[in-house]
Amino acid sequence: MDHKGMDGMMMMMQMYFTTDVEVTILFKRWHVKNVGELIGSAIFVCLLAIFYEGLKYFRDYLFRKEALNEGNLNEQRTLMSRLTHRPHVIQTMLHVVQFVISYFLMLIFMTYNVWLCISVALGAGVGFFLFGGMRDIAVHITEHCH
Repeated sequence: MDHKGMDGMMMMMQMYFTTDVEVTILFKRWHVKNVGELIGSAIFVCLLAIFYEGLKYFRDYLFRKEALNEGNLNEQRTLMSRLTHRPHVIQTMLHVVQFVISYFLMLIFMTYNVWLCISVALGAGVGFFLFGGMRDIAVHITEHCH
């Protein structure tokens, strides 16, 4: 089955790993054309994956902190007051940011560019090394694509 792009040219998704320098990352305007741009993009992707791991830890930290505060207050709240409670609103916003970043990282990996895939994996590893030891073992509610 042929799929035609908007300009009439045949568009096929690459389904194999490649070491090509030229790659489009997430957005049409983020088109890497040379080694320097690829290295810069790989560093940015690695930092994004580290940030993602840090965000998971930070959300766990906020969750534990709020759970301790709620336990100390021992008050019953209505559904509306729970939904509009400031810590819940902050957690919701952070969840959305984490969700978007997780899918960005997945889509970057799906470029099948070896250098970008290594950057995602390396960033996830470094991020887990830096933040994973601080996470509560019992609370892993913030995982998304992996």
